[in-house]
Amino acid sequence: MEQNFTRAIGAIAFAAGFDRNSKGIAFNSGTSGEKKTMVVDSHQHFWDPVALPLPPFPPEQSVLSRAFLPADLRKEIREVGVNRTVLVQGYPQNPETNRWYFSQANTTDFVCGVVAWIDLQDPASAGRALEELVKEPKFVGIRHIVEAEPDINWMLQRPVLEGFNLLARRDVPFDMLVKPKHLENVLKVLDRVPDLPMVIDHIAKPNIAAGGSPGWAEHMAEIAKYPRVYCKLSGMVTEADLRKWKASDLTPYVAHVVKVFGWERVMFGSDWPVCLLAASYQQVWQAIHDALGEISDEHRNKIFGANAIRFYRLKV
Repeated sequence: MEQNFTRAIGAIAFAAGFDRNSKGIAFNSGTSGEKKTMVVDSHQHFWDPVALPLPPFPPEQSVLSRAFLPADLRKEIREVGVNRTVLVQGYPQNPETNRWYFSQANTTDFVCGVVAWIDLQDPASAGRALEELVKEPKFVGIRHIVEAEPDINWMLQRPVLEGFNLLARRDVPFDMLVKPKHLENVLKVLDRVPDLPMVIDHIAKPNIAAGGSPGWAEHMAEIAKYPRVYCKLSGMVTEADLRKWKASDLTPYVAHVVKVFGWERVMFGSDWPVCLLAASYQQVWQAIHDALGEISDEHRNKIFGANAIRFYRLKV
């Protein structure tokens, strides 16, 4: 059904008010007299193979094998006018890595939030970990690399659901990193824990290079019915053809996400430095603008700042 996804829903781009030919390079700060919205990258990473033992990168991903630190990102965000970022967890998933993230964030002015990790399979330890994390001024949420779990039903395990309930009771946002095959289970989680504030990372990674993933559009529409769920316009270039992708390849996916989630619940994320497998920071920034096309200043301000600030309750 969705192998020809781009053709099947391409018209949504125009129905949603997008222009495929628009460049949309500049960030619009609003009409004269309006307060400028802070420009936020809601999804970036740091790592250092010397400080943290990382899994080896395969040869085709050798560009990622070095350290990526705040000084590297600072020059990238300056080029496009991003003011603040959210640092999101990666490997290894343990408390020591959390501490390293906060050591980076607390000495970096542009990082205004850290999405950390807790062991959701152990609710008791998760509760204790949260007690420590909330003491960190820049702590804003939790993520687990669900897509890497061998068991597709990992998120439906009883202890993990208890962990999600813990986050919901404490109103702690959760970054859901999954692929299309997991979306049916995401709906089951939301059915059981509807108050969990959640953001779908990387629009759930549809196979853009192949023209789509079966069920992705329908499942995303169902997930969007839960008002506490947001979606990140991030991680798309690495799901497209790494060498030959074009912004127009992303347009129907961006259009669908905006159509089902609305302008209030989508946010820009670079996924730097992972994006370097396919594009520079500036190219990702440009591609999202191109895929969105001509939109109002109000909508642009929301996607590129206000929505992330509201979801993560960022102190900018």
